[in-house]
Amino acid sequence: MGSSYRRWRRACWPVVGALVGGLAAVRGARIGAEANAAAVREHVRDHAALDLQQWVRQERQKACLQVMDMYAVFNSDSVRRREDMEAGTVLDEASLQSYADHSTNLIAACSHLALLGPDAVQIAGGTLRRMTERFVSTLRFVNEELAEQPSEQRAEGLRADWLEMLAEDGQEMKLAYLEFMRISRAALLPG
Repeated sequence: MGSSYRRWRRACWPVVGALVGGLAAVRGARIGAEANAAAVREHVRDHAALDLQQWVRQERQKACLQVMDMYAVFNSDSVRRREDMEAGTVLDEASLQSYADHSTNLIAACSHLALLGPDAVQIAGGTLRRMTERFVSTLRFVNEELAEQPSEQRAEGLRADWLEMLAEDGQEMKLAYLEFMRISRAALLPG
């Protein structure tokens, strides 16, 4: 019995060794697969975060470009309206409505910055929005005052104090726009 047991034992050891080795290989493969899956999840998470950052940056750039475009249109319209008023021309309702539309577009574009940030751009956009609203208010006030003047006085052009009010508010709006540009450039352009 001793010799058959030894033969059986010698025959089983390779099977037992193969079985233990197979179990170790399966366990190692499972650990490797889990580590690989964790790495893939991490990579996907990092890639998604980068994609989100890129999307936000592009949307911020679009919003800032929209403000710049709206300001260009509004500023051009403002210069024409102010020149008309300086010459003593009262703005009619159609001109005022067109002007109001352009100012509304600029104000709305500035307001959209609040959705995307960053804070510095949002604050600069808010300042530009307030200065635009102030300029529009001043222009409307001066137009109403001009309309109340007799036509002989209108032919002489705007009173000096009204011209000064328009010039000051226009300058403050321009400075707010330049500050918006500076902050936008610093916040959105790489390097």
